[in-house]
Amino acid sequence: MRKTFFVLGMLIFLGQSLYAQVRTVSGKVLAPDNTPVSGATISVKSSSQKGSSVAAGADGAYTIRVPVKGPYTLLISAVGYDPQTIPSSAIGEKPFNVSLKANTKGLNEVVVVGYGTARKKDLTGAVATVSLANTDQTPVLGASQLLEGTVAGVQVTQYNSQPGAAFSVRIRGTNSISYSSDPLYVLDGYAGADLTGLNSNDIQSIDILKDASAAAIYGSRGANGVVLITTKKGAIGKPVVNFDMYTGEQQVAHMLKMMNGKQFATYLNTVATFNNTAKPYTDAQVASIGAGTDWQKAVFRTAPISNYFINLSGGSETNHYYLSANYFDQKGVLINTGYKRGTIRFNMDSRISNKVSAGINSAVTFAWQSKGDVNSNGGSTSGTILDALRFNPALPIRDSTGNFTFQDGPLPYTDQMGNPVAQATLNTDRQNDIRVLANAFVEYEPVPNLHLRSTIGGELYNGREEIFKPTTSYLAPNGQAQVNTNNNYNYLNENTARYTFNKGIHALEVLAGWTYQLYRNKSANATATSLSSNAYGTDNLGVGSASSVSSSSSKNVLASGLARINYRLMDKYIVTFNMREDGSSRFGANKKWGYFPSGAFAWRASDEKFIQKIPAISELKLRISYGVTGNQDIASYLSLEQYTTNTYYLNGARVVGISPNNIANGDLAWEQTASSDAGLDLGLFNNRLQFTGDYYNKKTTKLLYQVSLPTTSGFTTMTQNIGAVRNKGFELAVTSTNINKKGLRWTTSVNFSRNINKILSLGPTTYQYTGNVSTSLFPSGGQASAILQVGQPIGSFYGYKFLGIWQSQDQILKSGTKQAVKPGDPRYMDRNGDSNITAADRMIIGHALPKFTYGFSSDLRAGPFNLFVLIQGVYGDNILNENKIEMENGTTGDNKFAYVAKDSWTPNYGGPVNNRLPIVSSTLRRGLGVTSDILENGSYARLKTVTLSYDVPLPRLTSVFKKATVYITGQNLLTLTHYSGYDPEVNSYANSSGNYTSLNTDYNPYPNVRSYLAGIKLGF
Repeated sequence: MRKTFFVLGMLIFLGQSLYAQVRTVSGKVLAPDNTPVSGATISVKSSSQKGSSVAAGADGAYTIRVPVKGPYTLLISAVGYDPQTIPSSAIGEKPFNVSLKANTKGLNEVVVVGYGTARKKDLTGAVATVSLANTDQTPVLGASQLLEGTVAGVQVTQYNSQPGAAFSVRIRGTNSISYSSDPLYVLDGYAGADLTGLNSNDIQSIDILKDASAAAIYGSRGANGVVLITTKKGAIGKPVVNFDMYTGEQQVAHMLKMMNGKQFATYLNTVATFNNTAKPYTDAQVASIGAGTDWQKAVFRTAPISNYFINLSGGSETNHYYLSANYFDQKGVLINTGYKRGTIRFNMDSRISNKVSAGINSAVTFAWQSKGDVNSNGGSTSGTILDALRFNPALPIRDSTGNFTFQDGPLPYTDQMGNPVAQATLNTDRQNDIRVLANAFVEYEPVPNLHLRSTIGGELYNGREEIFKPTTSYLAPNGQAQVNTNNNYNYLNENTARYTFNKGIHALEVLAGWTYQLYRNKSANATATSLSSNAYGTDNLGVGSASSVSSSSSKNVLASGLARINYRLMDKYIVTFNMREDGSSRFGANKKWGYFPSGAFAWRASDEKFIQKIPAISELKLRISYGVTGNQDIASYLSLEQYTTNTYYLNGARVVGISPNNIANGDLAWEQTASSDAGLDLGLFNNRLQFTGDYYNKKTTKLLYQVSLPTTSGFTTMTQNIGAVRNKGFELAVTSTNINKKGLRWTTSVNFSRNINKILSLGPTTYQYTGNVSTSLFPSGGQASAILQVGQPIGSFYGYKFLGIWQSQDQILKSGTKQAVKPGDPRYMDRNGDSNITAADRMIIGHALPKFTYGFSSDLRAGPFNLFVLIQGVYGDNILNENKIEMENGTTGDNKFAYVAKDSWTPNYGGPVNNRLPIVSSTLRRGLGVTSDILENGSYARLKTVTLSYDVPLPRLTSVFKKATVYITGQNLLTLTHYSGYDPEVNSYANSSGNYTSLNTDYNPYPNVRSYLAGIKLGF
């Protein structure tokens, strides 16, 4: 900490020393109607210094440092307005206000593209820019959350709401079957960066490359799209300090209604009656139990969350610096869970001479996570939330001696089960992480318009997980201690040459480069059981009488050549060509290199004279593109012959042997995605109404897939390139400035995306069962939740179609079924007509992928007040709610949903025929497999964020601060859905290897939370 203060002091001293060489220019940037232009960019350029820039505040005000001795020029630009260039001779000592003219020819803001930048009007590919105008007052838990509901064609899902959990991002659908469909993240030019420790306050811009034309420059890693993130930099002037903090609380957004103590005791008596056994409770005992224990309330809590952020930035004519520190603390709504993160970022760039510049972007992140036991397989392995739903509500949390209770009766009516509060309190799972990312560059301009740039950087990750279950824990009666370590390192060197040429009606940019990236991973695991003492936790695994140890190491290299040509004719006709050549050590000896070309053309029709005669049209551009990208995200060494160790005992002695583990594949190659895109960018009424539409068609071939092998080979599967998947669809985005008057501005944005996924080929077969399910719930029958089938989308749920309840023995006899059923059992479709229910009767019963996604945002500014609203949703997907197996029928001795007693079939049912739930004693559904009656509609519309902020009128209060804003925020305030679980944004299977086709499955997940926050932002 002392070092941090020392660095801050030195930077302040440096800024004050350089401050004397510059003077201040202040003023406001105004629209034609004299309303402020928030976020306008003001840049200063001088022959004696490197350019710098600042952004106008919410009131349009700006302050920028310029050289005391001219000449220099000010450049002012903003979205929807013509840029202005103002010489120093026109700028006096008084406040200098600038009035911008509405842009009638196009958008001139600069966006980040691969290995460079471009004016938005010059883009030929599908590139989306994320609006960050309200992120300062909209707290987010991770950088990926900034994309949620804001960009057409991008679906962001937080399947696991546990503090510190990652987000899943899909750009234009799911391309891969066996491997990741996550996009490539490029942070300040560093490809493949980990965003876990990135603080959203440090982000300057986010640009998304969605089509092959834009992403092909990243070749074998661009098939799933590319997210380019640029962090903030310093600007010329004296030191500027900004402070931001918020605090608030979180609560479970939706609780499940379970039976209380009295209802559960009555339920057990009912089950006993149907089974012709003695009742476990007398009527007097039932009456005395009362409500009992609400185990959800016992394990859940209202949890605090807080965030603190401070940055220092500034610079001279030749040096610019940005230093920030962030501390984030989120307690989990599940007891004994939480996440803390501390991040320090330092960015600096320097103009060494007129031809040489250099800089560095760096960050260090420390994270501490306490994990809950969720998303478990059930059964004996249990899980805190699962047991909170199943545990007997008639039991108290602790017995009369103060010890935790456990479910051991009434036998044999209930299962033995551990107390969920004890489980969450006694068992610990702690993760400690350190991440370091640094990327430095040097740029040299030997001759005008030729820029030679070299970057070198590295990313280091050290993680340690400690899991401890004492001997007092029901789940580990003999105790368990486990330590997992993971050390990752990757190194990146990139060298590029860029040449620009502008003459008359011609403009040309040529880029060429070579990159080299190395990845290395080392991990180790040690587990001890049968502990002789609980005193050591995980600090002395030697107290265990049984142990297991394993370790691994892997390495892979990616070497690449790249090139791009941009040509503009009369600023109206724009052509782009990209080529990348990638060589990866992950692939077979015969397929080490892959080639990824793309081409695109754009026509700025709004610059044609016949279009300019239409007053309503401010901007009109047509785009077409085609290109090829790849996916190389597989484990190392799959193309090589691998060996594994085997342990056995011979004559009482432990012997370790080595045997082949796979079949080598020298032809293993990249997944390849060929993509075409046709787009339209339209601005109307001085760009007050802006419209972007795209139609795309992506075909992914050479899918990396585990192909089943005959048992005679000695192996079960082999990684091969087979099959094909298509994603096609369209995206619409509309932004409207509804009101733009002095002191009042209202803008809204709507986005809509429709993606159609289809499996075109699976090589030698037409289908393959896939998707994980709980083996404790489905001990027999099919152990897959879905099917990969040619002609169908990925994520097609596969099972038995529910037709209702067998109402009488007469109905059973007339049906002719051979199935052993009784009145009250569930009835399923006999597809093949053989009068029996077998695996042959399974069919596609639903789909995990949505039909469309959408988002809506509204930004209303009235004087010093600002109201921001974000709505986000999906439509047309299904969710496999495995909790229903457990809590509707399942094991009869566990607690159930409150409606089970009322809605279950009874032989004395006096009203209409009951087709909702089977008789409480039925176990047929559990033993059969996946069925349509546990499949639910997952569509939802969510009021994601509401933020109200107020800009404090500082001149009336104090001169200490330059700006001050207070705000309140509510997140996940309302969700409209028919889904009965905790939340429709769910998947109990992690977005990781082995789970990529296990979609939309809900089994004891960490529930989504509703948050209420209050914060303040100060500028010094």
